[in-house]
Amino acid sequence: MACQIWPVDYHDRIMKKHLTSLLIAATAALCGFTSTAVAQVDAGLVSKFLEQAKSAPDGQLGVIASELTGKVQSLGTALAGNDAVKGLLDGTLKSLTGGMDSDALTSAFKLASTAKLTPEQIGLAKQVGNVASAYVVQKNFAKLEGSQSDVATIVSSLRGGNVTAAIPPLKNVASSVKLTDPQKKLITTVADKYAPGWQKAKGTMDSIKKFPGLGN
Repeated sequence: MACQIWPVDYHDRIMKKHLTSLLIAATAALCGFTSTAVAQVDAGLVSKFLEQAKSAPDGQLGVIASELTGKVQSLGTALAGNDAVKGLLDGTLKSLTGGMDSDALTSAFKLASTAKLTPEQIGLAKQVGNVASAYVVQKNFAKLEGSQSDVATIVSSLRGGNVTAAIPPLKNVASSVKLTDPQKKLITTVADKYAPGWQKAKGTMDSIKKFPGLGN
């Protein structure tokens, strides 16, 4: 059987076509990788935050931290290319790791109001804020004398997305006379988020209680 010899230019065309296909595939893969990379939060921040939380004496912190980073990563992936959201997510984790809990909550609470989010994404952003709040409350108030039950309710309610159930114990903890100034500022930030106007209402009730026979 005779072998067929193809012209040199035919082989050149085949080779060029093959190289073009490879180039297109490589470009597509690179673009896909870049999009995914932009979507994700800083892996180093996630790792450092989890390591710190899991090494804390309070074992509950590691559990909540794992839940928080899971939601943070889900939101980051869902919002590929949204630099504003990525910045807030990274800022939340960085502040929590650095002990700047108030700053972390500020970043987390801004997520849901970021422009151009779908209803589903807004819901996920709120979950990040809720779990971040739960982490901060557990970390700073779990040992507050006389408030352990309220703190446990706040934490479990926020983790479960039941904000309504968290409001009464939040008010109780925020009104505790045993708070340090930093604790008072921190719990006020959380209470103001979930129960706007609670301080004004509390002031009204305190005034009423000054009058005999009222407020009982």
